[in-house]
Amino acid sequence: MTKQDPYRPLFHFTPAFGWMNDPNGLVYHRGEFHLCYQYYPMDTVWGPMHWGHAVSRDLLSWEHLPIALAPDAAGMCFSGTAIADAANSTGLVGPEGGLLAYYTIAAEKSEGDRDFPQSQGLAYSTDGGRRWQRYAGNPVLPNPGLQDFRDPKVFWHAPSQHWIMVVTLGQKVGIYRSADGLDWRFCSEFGEGEGAHDHLAWECPDLFEIPVEGSDESRWILIVGIQRQAYAPGSGTQYFVGRFDGERFVNDNTADTVLWLDHGRDYYASQTWADVPAEDGRRLVLGWMSCWPYANQTPTGHWRSAMSLPQTLTLKATDQGLRLHRAFVAELEAFERPERVLACGEHGAGELLAADWPEAARLQLAFELAEGSELRISPTEEADFILFRRDGRLGLRSRRRGRIGVAEFDEHYPHDYDLDLGAPRPLSLDLLLDRCSAELLLDDGHYGMTQLLFGDSPRRCRLEVERGSLVLEQGHWLGLSRGA
Repeated sequence: MTKQDPYRPLFHFTPAFGWMNDPNGLVYHRGEFHLCYQYYPMDTVWGPMHWGHAVSRDLLSWEHLPIALAPDAAGMCFSGTAIADAANSTGLVGPEGGLLAYYTIAAEKSEGDRDFPQSQGLAYSTDGGRRWQRYAGNPVLPNPGLQDFRDPKVFWHAPSQHWIMVVTLGQKVGIYRSADGLDWRFCSEFGEGEGAHDHLAWECPDLFEIPVEGSDESRWILIVGIQRQAYAPGSGTQYFVGRFDGERFVNDNTADTVLWLDHGRDYYASQTWADVPAEDGRRLVLGWMSCWPYANQTPTGHWRSAMSLPQTLTLKATDQGLRLHRAFVAELEAFERPERVLACGEHGAGELLAADWPEAARLQLAFELAEGSELRISPTEEADFILFRRDGRLGLRSRRRGRIGVAEFDEHYPHDYDLDLGAPRPLSLDLLLDRCSAELLLDDGHYGMTQLLFGDSPRRCRLEVERGSLVLEQGHWLGLSRGA
């Protein structure tokens, strides 16, 4: 970070320069976590989409690689997925196996009179993802006559011995299957009348199985992106809990149940890593840390957008039913520098912490609020998270103060809004701060709120009981550093 680049995160992935949005092609292969992403390699706003590419061994330190996929005569390279073809079922990667990348071929609408410019393409790699070759038979899945037909998520479904593709069909998703990864058959669709919708298409679906913690059961999770009218509102990620038989997804909840993976303004297009080894056992997730209404106006200079910190997903039983929970990856602990332990016990109104964080920091709390109490956490002078207990309910308020001076950004940047946390109970809190962002996880990760932070005031975090009292069971302020 320099004075000319004050917002580049210390631990969150960013492009060296140029525009970035959706994570693509998340796959673990031969000791490396691969991260591809929607990319335009110019220091301007969104343009013809490429697949940028980076690899990591710890999910926090990334090596930039050459562009994986670039636009060609067929069109741009929109979002998609990567997966290992260990058995060479496609016949493309040889006996040693290799990687497959399914992506949306997006033809320029101005070229000819194509009414339906999106179709699904395939590329493959036999050298650990360093070089990619397009399948000669592209498109591997032609457009069936839809304006929005994109963002394929592909995985191997062992019980049915088929590849499964989940792809956006406008305001719903379609499920296709294939024995060889090349010839695809439509099976079913899901989404009409289910969950949250806006006037734009669902985006970036993901479908995966996950165990129910503390039981012998499992469920399937379907994730989709809402472009403009998510919780905050703005861009956001919703999910469904259900069952999948190899052809159809069935929602466990009522059609009007809406579940948000994050309740902030800056967590979109989330995807999970494929092929994480069984001995690791985690379901790892990553999101684009921005929001479409102001993504083009963030004041970051020659680069634009960051990814969220990678997180671990678990599925747990709650009073409301089965719900996803998130936790920052354990690899982060290697970079922690303990700085302060907060005094446990009962605290009345007053300040509990005031600490500078010039680069990155982490605040971890376990506490219980008394009735009528409020706890304010201010990562900077421009932003507050306020936890309150009132009328037998817990709540969280996001509040913004001040402006950064970019009119288009200030117009859409998060304003005040509340989140109902349910009945009073002890809460855990994990807040990660990194130069231009705050990621807040509450209640063992049941609730999350991801917000960008832009401002020119010194980075100083304050923790204050504004009214009433709380009982603090645990409190740690941790610096985060990459060392010399």
